[in-house]
Amino acid sequence: MPVKHIFLSPEQVLFGIGAVEQLGDCVTSLKGKKVFIVTDKVVVGLDSFKAVEKSLRLKNIEYHLYTDVEANPTDVQIDNGAKLYKQTNSDSILAVGGGSSIDSAKAIGIVVSNGGSIRDYEAYDSVVNTIPPLIAIPTTAGTGCEVSAWAVITNTQKNYKFCPGGARIIPKIALVDPELTVSMPPGITAATGMDALSHAIEAICSPYAMPQTDAYAFSAIRLVVKHLGSAVADGSNMAAREGMAMAALEAGLAMNANTGGVHALGHQLSTQYGIPHGVAMGLMMPIIMDFNMIACLDRMADIAVAMGEDITGLSKQEAAGKAPAAVLELQKSLGLPTSLSECNADPTLIKVCAKWAMTDTSIPGNPREMTQEQIEALFKKAFEE
Repeated sequence: MPVKHIFLSPEQVLFGIGAVEQLGDCVTSLKGKKVFIVTDKVVVGLDSFKAVEKSLRLKNIEYHLYTDVEANPTDVQIDNGAKLYKQTNSDSILAVGGGSSIDSAKAIGIVVSNGGSIRDYEAYDSVVNTIPPLIAIPTTAGTGCEVSAWAVITNTQKNYKFCPGGARIIPKIALVDPELTVSMPPGITAATGMDALSHAIEAICSPYAMPQTDAYAFSAIRLVVKHLGSAVADGSNMAAREGMAMAALEAGLAMNANTGGVHALGHQLSTQYGIPHGVAMGLMMPIIMDFNMIACLDRMADIAVAMGEDITGLSKQEAAGKAPAAVLELQKSLGLPTSLSECNADPTLIKVCAKWAMTDTSIPGNPREMTQEQIEALFKKAFEE
């Protein structure tokens, strides 16, 4: 009998305030002696990064910093990072930062273990050799990369995003300390929170959804609704920060069911227009949910309930319609853009965006089939919202 569901996750997840203090022990448990830290120049300047270094030093663990990570990491940055990993004779990887840093760490590990360029591994499950032991420490609450089997990298030769992935690139350990997210400004808190919400909603509607992903996804939605507004309003609210850190983690685990049209189209907004990933996800989410509704009315109604909507006495169609409306209202309440016009995007690039969206690895996870013409129409709608 064929396997119906495969659920992937790190071997260990350490969650809680002060969890970063366990880092040295985690590295030791993986027999790491020389750690290659993948991060960015902003994170290394934060007080929270000192706790990372302190935990490593207490265990006399050597480390080398690679701080060339930028938003929307590129193939060039990844290949350069892999060369430096080998030059420093590192034996393990530590990712500290947001999704860009964790994705970069995974991708660097792919090239280190498999050779060539990261562009050689664009297809999901094309990685043959497992990456070096990887510990992921998120400093944002949204991407869920610390527990996912995906990375998102930009191909600079053709200017599109691709998603290498599979069981061989999952971090060995995810170390989630909500205190490390306190330094996030309100705008990034809002955007990364919408990213987490998009992971949960797309997982629920995915044709690859399974009981485990449903459980994590619905819980993540409830946590986002409860805590995101508070985390944006007061970044020092630790209950809200802890709630959003858990929401991001759970939504990341839900991504075992894949993502869908929100990500397939949203990726193009980042590549072509430079729109931050979370902002792009939030912007496209209500539009794609509305498009997909005909294919998953019951699931959309369930999402509406998780969002806190009252669907008593409503028809199935009306109940389902409450879900994208609730997402749009949340987006507005957080002060995030709800149209591409607000982002000063160029509508002449719609056809280019649609072409690359059709090839995105998230497309198979969409519950409703999408044609290039339909995708173009959805992008046009994004200019009008």
